[in-house]
Parts: sequence; structure tokens; C-alpha cells
Amino acid sequence: MKHETTAAVTLWANRVIAVVIVSLLFVLPALLDWYCTVRFLSATEQTAISVAFYCCAVVALAALWRLDCLLRSILAQQVFISANVNHLRFVRWCCLAVSLICLPAAFIYYPLIFMVVIMGFLFLVVNVICQVMKAAVALREENDLTI
Repeated sequence: MKHETTAAVTLWANRVIAVVIVSLLFVLPALLDWYCTVRFLSATEQTAISVAFYCCAVVALAALWRLDCLLRSILAQQVFISANVNHLRFVRWCCLAVSLICLPAAFIYYPLIFMVVIMGFLFLVVNVICQVMKAAVALREENDLTI
């Protein structure tokens, strides 16, 4: 019963994060203007941050959608199925995409290198989880064939 509660909380957190990202799509210019009063940013740095954010937001929202699908499957007691492996594969590639999107922008605005490293690491972690899930699905399918 506890994993159901955790999955439900995670599902709602996932949805809150999606709403925050969508909201940031609209307020990013104002936030960048405010940030420029705290720390000087050149026009090139502002552009790099904006382009990277908007490109990453699309990828992140797609990943959040697939995580939503994965969590709904888990809540429906369908854990070790091929569809969940596909969801994790998609999320894995989204992590890599965000890392690669931020890489050129990090040469312009150096703090973005942290995003490159974090998302690259997350790509590796999700890849391991995906491989474990894939093996679990194979074991379940083999077990289902056993009389």
C-alpha cells in the first residue's frame, strides 16, 4: 500500500513541475530582466539562456508526460511491462537531449555547465534503471510462460 501512496505523490509532484515549467515559459523574459538587475548579463548571455530554456522546456515537458504515463501504469498495478521500459527509454533520451542543448549555451553562460553535467549524470542513472526494468520485464514474461 505504501508504494501506491509514493507513486500517487510522485504523480502529483510531476504534474506540479509541469505547471511550473509551463508558467516559466511565460515569465522567463521578466525573470531575466530581474536577474539582470542582480547580475549583469550581456545580450548574448540572455539569448543563450532563453534559447536553452525554451528548447529544454519542450524536451522536459515531453519527459514529464512520459513519466506521468509511467506513474499511471504503476498505479494501475502494471509495473513490469514493455510500455514502461519504453517510457524510461524516452526519458533517458530527454535527459541526454537537455544536456546536449545546454552544452553550446554553457560556452556563453558558464553556469549552464552544471545543467550539462547534472543531466548527463541523470541520463546514466535513468539508463541503468531502464536496463533493470527491461531485465525485469523479460523475467516476468519468461515466468508467465512457465506452467
